[in-house]
Amino acid sequence: MKKASKMLAVLLVLIMALTICGCGGNDSGKDLVGTWSLEYDMASLLAGELGDDFADFNAPLPMTICFEFKEDKTFTMYGESESFKASFNTWLDEFLTFSTDMLYTQFSESGMSKEDADAAFEEQYGMSISDFMRQSVEESMDLDALLDEMTTTGKYETSGNKLYMAEEGEDIDKNAYDVFTVSGDTLKLELPSGADPSEGEILPGLQYPLEFKKAN
Repeated sequence: MKKASKMLAVLLVLIMALTICGCGGNDSGKDLVGTWSLEYDMASLLAGELGDDFADFNAPLPMTICFEFKEDKTFTMYGESESFKASFNTWLDEFLTFSTDMLYTQFSESGMSKEDADAAFEEQYGMSISDFMRQSVEESMDLDALLDEMTTTGKYETSGNKLYMAEEGEDIDKNAYDVFTVSGDTLKLELPSGADPSEGEILPGLQYPLEFKKAN
């Protein structure tokens, strides 16, 4: 009986040791589960799209980019909707002010006063220059469609500190991965050792290493 008890004790210790090893190895992705976010200023991206005429326009347009890693090894990447729409409205006000002033300058250079320009727009479009421009931008921008377009779902795997991800419908490529570390409420993603540094820029103003904060 004593011999059996000793064997049971040894088995319990062995099981506990294997469990601890598993938490640091095969189950390394457990620390990823949850929602992580980082702030990205889309002004860097828009600067290249607006052109030289808007080189002096530098209003920020922050977006919160979120990664949700689930226990079933699936993930969703998305832009936080409510805060982005508020940021966009603030950005749009500044953009319209800048654009309207630029138009007034162009009209002035052609000999037309601000009052004459407003009167001409009022006669032709039934609204002021600034209202006309706001309507044009709002008609051409569908924020919900933009947010839907950037939402990405897929699956992920981990091995040690390697994070493999693939979009829905695609297979995971074991030759492509990020190096991840979780420290407290911070998730850090880095390029693998020896990777081409040029691969580090994801978007203008957004490049590796990436640091996410735990949202929940």
